[in-house]
Amino acid sequence: MLWVQVVIGAILALALLASMRSIHHLRHRPHRIMSFQYPSPWAYYVHLGFRAAVVGLYIAVLVVETWYLGTKTISYYTVWNFILQGIYYLWAIKYQLSTYGSRNGPTTISRKGAALNGLFDICFANSLLVIVVYWGLLYNPNMRWYSYIQHGGNTLLFLIEFALNGFLTQRTSVVFIALFPAMYAIFIWISNVTWLNGWWPYSFLAMSSPVAPLWYIAVFVGHFVMYGAAYGISLLKAKLLPTCCPVLEKNALPIVATAQGLTIV
Repeated sequence: MLWVQVVIGAILALALLASMRSIHHLRHRPHRIMSFQYPSPWAYYVHLGFRAAVVGLYIAVLVVETWYLGTKTISYYTVWNFILQGIYYLWAIKYQLSTYGSRNGPTTISRKGAALNGLFDICFANSLLVIVVYWGLLYNPNMRWYSYIQHGGNTLLFLIEFALNGFLTQRTSVVFIALFPAMYAIFIWISNVTWLNGWWPYSFLAMSSPVAPLWYIAVFVGHFVMYGAAYGISLLKAKLLPTCCPVLEKNALPIVATAQGLTIV
């Protein structure tokens, strides 16, 4: 149905344009100066070891899954999220090593740290959505062991990560929520008519039904709902684990990015 494709194309275009416009405005917002420190040196090393172990697990899962599914592996949104989560853990290890002093005292969270926090927000919210969609709509009782890790185990690991890291879900991260699913939808649309030869990894993505646009809208809405859930969990963390949360530095002036560089405002 041509009109269905046109409507879905318009939905994806609007999602991309809205995301890019919001991200552009976000770049010029002042960056609040926050600091974080681990409760003790051993907490720092435990967290670093945890992240390294998770990276090893993620690599093993992706290798095994690719062995079974071949190139079709990359066609699944679950795998896209899993890879994004792996990127987060790798970046988090690099950032943690660069802020080695946080094991003994407060360390200022740089703009890179804030960006890493934003990536965590997206990964966490998406992992919650994957759980709801998979176990609510797509559950397959014959799934292989690695699917349990990708559709639930990873979220449990993210909850542990959230308890250990110095992050809280940022309200500003909401501007990125629609970007990732829009990129995936465009990718899978192109893949469907090329190397996937008309096959859809998820039946609700097929454009042969007049209700298909509603499914795409529901997917975007679901991402925002799960971001809200992640934000709620963040509020609980701030209340229950205050020592694992960032602190606004006293007498610190906010910094904004400009064409000339970073400017104190």
